[in-house]
Amino acid sequence: MNGGPGLIEHLESSWRARRSYRAFRPDPIPDATLQRLFAAAQFAPSWCNTQPWRVVVTKPPETQRLAAALQAAATSNLPHSEVPFPLDYPSPYKERRVQCGAALYQAMGIAREDKAGRYDAWLRNYALFDAPHVAIVSCDRRLGPYVYVDVGVWLGYVLTAAAALGLETCPMASVAAYPEVLRTHLSLGETDVTLFGLVMGHADEAAPANACRTSREPSSSCVRIFASGRDE
Repeated sequence: MNGGPGLIEHLESSWRARRSYRAFRPDPIPDATLQRLFAAAQFAPSWCNTQPWRVVVTKPPETQRLAAALQAAATSNLPHSEVPFPLDYPSPYKERRVQCGAALYQAMGIAREDKAGRYDAWLRNYALFDAPHVAIVSCDRRLGPYVYVDVGVWLGYVLTAAAALGLETCPMASVAAYPEVLRTHLSLGETDVTLFGLVMGHADEAAPANACRTSREPSSSCVRIFASGRDE
Protein backbone atom coordinates (compact mmCIF):
# COMPACT_ATOMS: atom_id res chain seq x y z
CA MET A 1 0.00 0.00 0.00
CA ASN A 2 1.39 3.40 -0.95
CA GLY A 3 1.23 5.96 1.82
CA GLY A 4 3.25 8.91 2.91
CA PRO A 5 2.86 12.34 4.53
CA GLY A 6 0.59 13.66 1.79
CA LEU A 7 -1.98 10.92 2.28
CA ILE A 8 -2.16 11.16 6.08
CA GLU A 9 -2.36 14.95 5.90
CA HIS A 10 -5.24 14.68 3.44
CA LEU A 11 -7.08 12.22 5.68
CA GLU A 12 -6.45 14.26 8.81
CA SER A 13 -7.68 17.41 7.08
CA SER A 14 -10.87 15.60 6.07
CA TRP A 15 -11.43 14.28 9.59
CA ARG A 16 -10.85 17.72 11.11
CA ALA A 17 -13.37 19.30 8.75
CA ARG A 18 -16.05 16.64 9.30
CA ARG A 19 -18.83 17.44 11.75
CA SER A 20 -22.33 16.30 12.62
CA TYR A 21 -24.99 18.36 10.86
CA ARG A 22 -28.42 18.83 12.41
CA ALA A 23 -30.36 20.57 9.62
CA PHE A 24 -30.62 19.46 6.00
CA ARG A 25 -32.00 20.64 2.70
CA PRO A 26 -34.72 18.40 1.23
CA ASP A 27 -32.99 17.50 -2.05
CA PRO A 28 -32.18 13.77 -2.12
CA ILE A 29 -28.88 12.12 -2.92
CA PRO A 30 -28.76 10.38 -6.32
CA ASP A 31 -29.01 6.59 -6.13
CA ALA A 32 -25.63 6.17 -7.82
CA THR A 33 -23.96 8.29 -5.13
CA LEU A 34 -25.61 6.31 -2.33
CA GLN A 35 -24.44 3.08 -3.92
CA ARG A 36 -20.91 4.48 -4.33
CA LEU A 37 -20.84 5.52 -0.67
CA PHE A 38 -21.75 2.13 0.74
CA ALA A 39 -19.66 0.24 -1.79
CA ALA A 40 -16.59 2.15 -0.61
CA ALA A 41 -17.38 1.50 3.07
CA GLN A 42 -17.78 -2.22 2.42
CA PHE A 43 -13.99 -2.49 2.49
CA ALA A 44 -14.03 -1.89 6.28
CA PRO A 45 -12.29 -4.69 8.18
CA SER A 46 -14.19 -6.97 10.55
CA TRP A 47 -13.48 -9.90 12.81
CA CYS A 48 -13.04 -13.03 10.62
CA ASN A 49 -14.44 -10.91 7.76
CA THR A 50 -17.97 -11.38 9.12
CA GLN A 51 -19.10 -7.96 7.79
CA PRO A 52 -21.85 -7.84 10.43
CA TRP A 53 -23.39 -4.43 9.61
CA ARG A 54 -26.95 -4.56 8.31
CA VAL A 55 -28.24 -1.32 6.80
CA VAL A 56 -31.60 -0.07 5.52
CA VAL A 57 -31.48 3.30 3.74
CA THR A 58 -34.67 5.32 3.30
CA LYS A 59 -35.53 7.70 0.48
CA PRO A 60 -38.32 10.27 0.27
CA PRO A 61 -41.19 9.94 0.98
CA GLU A 62 -40.40 6.97 3.27
CA THR A 63 -37.92 9.09 5.25
CA GLN A 64 -40.69 11.55 6.10
CA ARG A 65 -43.12 8.77 7.04
CA LEU A 66 -40.53 7.23 9.35
CA ALA A 67 -39.76 10.64 10.89
CA ALA A 68 -43.46 11.24 11.61
CA ALA A 69 -43.76 7.83 13.30
CA LEU A 70 -40.63 8.41 15.39
CA GLN A 71 -41.87 11.83 16.53
CA ALA A 72 -45.20 10.32 17.55
CA ALA A 73 -43.40 7.62 19.54
CA ALA A 74 -41.02 10.09 21.18
CA THR A 75 -43.85 12.32 22.39
CA SER A 76 -45.88 9.44 23.83
CA ASN A 77 -43.43 6.78 25.07
CA LEU A 78 -40.26 6.55 27.11
CA PRO A 79 -37.12 5.49 25.23
CA HIS A 80 -36.29 1.78 25.38
CA SER A 81 -33.34 0.97 23.16
CA GLU A 82 -32.38 -2.65 22.56
CA VAL A 83 -28.78 -1.83 23.45
CA PRO A 84 -29.05 0.08 26.75
CA PHE A 85 -27.89 3.68 26.72
CA PRO A 86 -25.47 4.72 29.51
CA LEU A 87 -27.25 5.77 32.70
CA ASP A 88 -24.23 7.53 34.16
CA TYR A 89 -21.17 9.21 32.68
CA PRO A 90 -18.24 9.20 35.11
CA SER A 91 -15.41 11.70 34.73
CA PRO A 92 -13.94 12.60 32.25
CA TYR A 93 -16.78 11.47 29.97
CA LYS A 94 -19.41 13.52 31.79
CA GLU A 95 -17.45 16.73 31.30
CA ARG A 96 -16.98 16.01 27.59
CA ARG A 97 -20.69 15.28 27.18
CA VAL A 98 -21.66 18.49 28.96
CA GLN A 99 -19.27 20.53 26.81
CA CYS A 100 -20.76 18.98 23.67
CA GLY A 101 -24.32 19.84 24.72
CA ALA A 102 -23.33 23.36 25.74
CA ALA A 103 -21.70 23.99 22.37
CA LEU A 104 -24.81 22.83 20.52
CA TYR A 105 -27.29 24.85 22.59
CA GLN A 106 -25.07 27.93 22.38
CA ALA A 107 -24.97 27.63 18.59
CA MET A 108 -28.77 27.41 18.52
CA GLY A 109 -29.21 30.29 20.96
CA ILE A 110 -31.08 28.15 23.52
CA ALA A 111 -30.50 29.16 27.14
CA ARG A 112 -29.97 26.57 29.86
CA GLU A 113 -33.26 27.52 31.55
CA ASP A 114 -35.26 27.39 28.28
CA LYS A 115 -36.91 24.00 28.82
CA ALA A 116 -39.31 24.39 25.90
CA GLY A 117 -36.49 25.26 23.54
CA ARG A 118 -34.45 22.29 24.70
CA TYR A 119 -37.40 19.96 24.29
CA ASP A 120 -37.99 21.19 20.75
CA ALA A 121 -34.29 20.71 19.97
CA TRP A 122 -34.44 17.16 21.36
CA LEU A 123 -37.52 16.36 19.27
CA ARG A 124 -35.64 17.46 16.14
CA ASN A 125 -33.69 14.21 16.45
CA TYR A 126 -36.87 12.31 15.64
CA ALA A 127 -37.67 14.61 12.74
CA LEU A 128 -34.35 13.27 11.42
CA PHE A 129 -33.24 16.89 11.07
CA ASP A 130 -35.30 17.07 7.84
CA ALA A 131 -32.70 14.95 6.04
CA PRO A 132 -33.82 13.20 2.85
CA HIS A 133 -32.21 9.91 3.91
CA VAL A 134 -31.56 7.93 7.05
CA ALA A 135 -29.59 4.70 7.24
CA ILE A 136 -30.78 2.45 10.06
CA VAL A 137 -27.92 0.23 11.17
CA SER A 138 -28.31 -3.08 12.94
CA CYS A 139 -26.47 -6.36 13.36
CA ASP A 140 -27.31 -9.96 14.17
CA ARG A 141 -27.85 -10.25 17.91
CA ARG A 142 -26.66 -13.86 17.83
CA LEU A 143 -23.09 -12.65 17.24
CA GLY A 144 -22.93 -10.89 20.62
CA PRO A 145 -21.75 -7.41 21.51
CA TYR A 146 -18.19 -7.75 20.26
CA VAL A 147 -19.34 -7.15 16.68
CA TYR A 148 -20.34 -3.63 17.73
CA VAL A 149 -16.63 -2.85 17.36
CA ASP A 150 -16.75 -3.96 13.73
CA VAL A 151 -19.85 -1.85 13.07
CA GLY A 152 -18.12 1.15 14.62
CA VAL A 153 -15.13 0.69 12.32
CA TRP A 154 -17.51 0.47 9.35
CA LEU A 155 -19.22 3.70 10.44
CA GLY A 156 -15.87 5.48 10.38
CA TYR A 157 -15.40 4.35 6.79
CA VAL A 158 -18.90 5.57 5.88
CA LEU A 159 -18.32 9.00 7.41
CA THR A 160 -14.98 9.39 5.64
CA ALA A 161 -16.42 8.24 2.30
CA ALA A 162 -19.41 10.58 2.69
CA ALA A 163 -17.10 13.55 3.26
CA ALA A 164 -15.09 12.58 0.17
CA LEU A 165 -18.33 12.53 -1.86
CA GLY A 166 -19.37 15.97 -0.62
CA LEU A 167 -22.18 14.68 1.61
CA GLU A 168 -23.07 15.80 5.11
CA THR A 169 -24.04 13.33 7.83
CA CYS A 170 -25.01 12.92 11.47
CA PRO A 171 -24.75 9.59 13.30
CA MET A 172 -27.50 9.35 15.92
CA ALA A 173 -28.24 6.80 18.61
CA SER A 174 -31.54 8.51 19.44
CA VAL A 175 -33.57 6.71 16.77
CA ALA A 176 -32.62 3.35 18.29
CA ALA A 177 -34.65 4.34 21.38
CA TYR A 178 -37.84 3.30 19.55
CA PRO A 179 -36.93 0.02 17.83
CA GLU A 180 -40.52 -1.10 17.28
CA VAL A 181 -41.07 1.88 14.96
CA LEU A 182 -38.02 0.90 12.92
CA ARG A 183 -39.14 -2.72 12.76
CA THR A 184 -42.64 -1.82 11.64
CA HIS A 185 -41.58 0.56 8.90
CA LEU A 186 -38.42 -1.13 7.66
CA SER A 187 -39.14 -4.86 8.12
CA LEU A 188 -35.96 -5.53 10.09
CA GLY A 189 -35.01 -9.17 10.61
CA GLU A 190 -36.09 -11.01 13.73
CA THR A 191 -32.48 -11.58 14.75
CA ASP A 192 -31.41 -7.96 14.14
CA VAL A 193 -30.61 -5.65 17.04
CA THR A 194 -30.93 -1.95 16.16
CA LEU A 195 -27.85 0.13 16.95
CA PHE A 196 -28.11 3.65 15.49
CA GLY A 197 -29.17 5.78 12.58
CA LEU A 198 -27.21 7.93 10.16
CA VAL A 199 -28.93 10.87 8.47
CA MET A 200 -27.43 11.96 5.17
CA GLY A 201 -27.88 14.69 2.61
CA HIS A 202 -26.78 18.26 1.97
CA ALA A 203 -26.66 20.56 4.96
CA ASP A 204 -28.68 23.71 5.41
CA GLU A 205 -25.68 25.90 6.12
CA ALA A 206 -27.86 28.77 7.34
CA ALA A 207 -29.30 26.71 10.22
CA PRO A 208 -27.82 27.82 13.58
CA ALA A 209 -27.32 24.22 14.75
CA ASN A 210 -24.88 23.64 11.92
CA ALA A 211 -22.52 26.26 13.31
CA CYS A 212 -21.76 23.96 16.25
CA ARG A 213 -18.22 22.60 16.51
CA THR A 214 -16.91 20.32 19.20
CA SER A 215 -13.36 20.08 20.49
CA ARG A 216 -11.07 17.07 20.85
CA GLU A 217 -8.74 16.16 23.67
CA PRO A 218 -5.10 15.50 22.74
CA SER A 219 -4.49 11.88 21.85
CA SER A 220 -2.28 11.55 24.94
CA SER A 221 -5.44 11.76 27.08
CA CYS A 222 -6.70 8.52 25.52
CA VAL A 223 -3.58 6.67 24.32
CA ARG A 224 -0.67 5.28 26.34
CA ILE A 225 2.52 4.00 24.70
CA PHE A 226 3.89 1.45 27.13
CA ALA A 227 7.29 -0.19 27.05
CA SER A 228 9.87 -1.52 29.52
CA GLY A 229 7.44 -1.36 32.42
CA ARG A 230 6.69 2.34 32.05
CA ASP A 231 4.75 4.85 29.98
CA GLU A 232 6.57 6.82 27.32
